[in-house]
Amino acid sequence: MVGRRAYDFMYRTWAPWETGPRAELVALVESGVLKPGRAIDLGCGSGANAIFLAEHGFDVTGVDFSPKGLEKARDNAGKLPIEFVEGDLTAEEIPGVEGTFDLLVDYGVLDDLKGPDREKMARTVKRLSHQGSRFLLWCFYDEIPWWRRKGARFPGLKPGEETTLFADTFEIERLDEPKNGFAAFLMRR
Repeated sequence: MVGRRAYDFMYRTWAPWETGPRAELVALVESGVLKPGRAIDLGCGSGANAIFLAEHGFDVTGVDFSPKGLEKARDNAGKLPIEFVEGDLTAEEIPGVEGTFDLLVDYGVLDDLKGPDREKMARTVKRLSHQGSRFLLWCFYDEIPWWRRKGARFPGLKPGEETTLFADTFEIERLDEPKNGFAAFLMRR
């Protein structure tokens, strides 16, 4: 797992994922599959997904453990009414985050965690969701050895690990895109 100081450094300089809202999220919102409601961006970084959701009518909370990422997120959000919270997604509770959410989004946090921390974050996702909640998970996915993946440098979830972590609570659908060492899942509680 990459540590907080590394993420703070990347947010001070350049983080490779700072490319705007992610394509899968945009497609799901613009097609009407995901409808406005209460949303949480788990590992929001500099806020691109949270900002996109707020601009499309969602009531958004963004959580990240990088103070520098959150500082950028607040600056990028301007006057949009987004609640940004510093927090640990593996903790039993996240001070400042209350209740459950209609939509939970994770782009690249769960797959950055190892062993018990993945299980702890899965418990956080379940705790923050309710009947009917949707969970959009994007991750590195180890169908292809990570060293052979174009553009991917880190191991990800192992095939089937999404089922192990979430099938007791969510129905899991794998989206058609992305491929080649990456995966996106849309889950419904």
